[in-house]
Amino acid sequence: MNNINYSAIRQALASLPSDHDAAGSLRPTVDEVFTPEQHANALDPNTPIVVGARGAGKSFWAGVLEDEDTREVAAQAYPSLGLDRLIVKPGYTGFDSEDAVTPAIIKSRVPDGKEEEIGTDFWSAVIMRVAQSALKPQKPLEMISSVMRKFSDPEVFSLEIKKIDKALEKENKVLLVTFDALDTLSRDWKRSSLLIDALFEVIWSLRARKCIRAKLFIRPEQLDDDSLRFVELPKLRSGRVELEWSQTELYGLLFWRLSGALKDDKTNSFGHLIERAEVQKSSPATRNRRSWNLIHDAASQKKVMTLFAGPYMGKNAKQGGTYDWPYKHLADAKGNVTPRSFIKLFVGAAQYNGTPPQLLISPEGIREGLRQASRVRVDQLVIEYQWIKRALVPLAGLIVPCHLEIIYQRWSESKTVETIMQASKDQAKGFLPPYPPKSKGDPNELLANAMERIGVFSYRADGRIDMPDLFRVAAKMLKKGGTSDKPKR
Repeated sequence: MNNINYSAIRQALASLPSDHDAAGSLRPTVDEVFTPEQHANALDPNTPIVVGARGAGKSFWAGVLEDEDTREVAAQAYPSLGLDRLIVKPGYTGFDSEDAVTPAIIKSRVPDGKEEEIGTDFWSAVIMRVAQSALKPQKPLEMISSVMRKFSDPEVFSLEIKKIDKALEKENKVLLVTFDALDTLSRDWKRSSLLIDALFEVIWSLRARKCIRAKLFIRPEQLDDDSLRFVELPKLRSGRVELEWSQTELYGLLFWRLSGALKDDKTNSFGHLIERAEVQKSSPATRNRRSWNLIHDAASQKKVMTLFAGPYMGKNAKQGGTYDWPYKHLADAKGNVTPRSFIKLFVGAAQYNGTPPQLLISPEGIREGLRQASRVRVDQLVIEYQWIKRALVPLAGLIVPCHLEIIYQRWSESKTVETIMQASKDQAKGFLPPYPPKSKGDPNELLANAMERIGVFSYRADGRIDMPDLFRVAAKMLKKGGTSDKPKR
């Protein structure tokens, strides 16, 4: 026990990055690439739709595919996917990035009201420009407006795309065009849906090509939007891949990142600690990242977690075990836990003062980590759903589960829905509202349904509303025996 420097491990854990966005210029590095086995289908070039909530890894995997070095790591981890044959180009990222179009370009080339008329022409031009660039990377990119004019005739477009497809096949290469951050296409619900509809149509047309593929990283509620009308959408939906993380995979990610953060620790304290748990000491080589049993074996993970924080969240098993508690309390209403929230909980736990010297983190530190993860998770939601805080504020102090009527009363008294829908129309700071403005039905019910779709609300069998701890704590709502938004004194 004396040869384990708990302070060094705790400091490394407290310093782990948990808010890395993996978007824009913040691309993943080789050391950050962690390759869960069940995520192989998400990287498969033949899988066009990847679905995930914010923080699940959509932009991360898009970034891994777009960079040659990180893609090589993924190719070694998933050898059957043929990732080493790929030429990957971004079609849309939401940022002003190389090769990709920007929201401003879309606004200019597809004016409001013209989405159905020229939306498919625009996305076809995006694919064409990227395809031409893949064959001749040294040649400057053409302007999208020029590509749209040149290939406005469907027959001309078809002949050229076939020509490029055959050239890629001859070189034994596959072009993959990625589309991410589709929630930034427009602040107008109808325009956003029409643009996504047009994109789906163009992506579907690529099934006839052998060596040109596209991959869309999209949020669940965008894919399930009832206003989408593309006739083949059910087939695209049925072939989607959900970005989900199991408890074992999240602990594997945690221990992988912690091991990397301590690689220069001359005392090898983390190695000594896991050796005490009778777990394989050495971390895995870059080429075989799933060989370490601490990555994939739940029993080994539980042993190490017991050394981290003790076996229970209280004096006995009644309050839950330290291994299962974080995953259970970080799940949204759909049962999903994101890597960001999971890492943030452990970072917060390591930063908590008052941990006993014989432990790395304490049960109360884990609860404090949940409070921090909850606040961060809601802040992250606000980035994509700017209305969410306005919907949560009036609910502070409510005890869940509770009846819908109580929530509706709070919203009505504070004019929540009216305020949200009015703010969404602001010319400078407007945002995509929780539901299409012309939707029929009770506004409070429509808002509640929107919160259920994004995993903030869930319904009990008796019809009452419940809220996962992940959101409840930051919203300052209460639950009998549950963690509060403030630590115990």
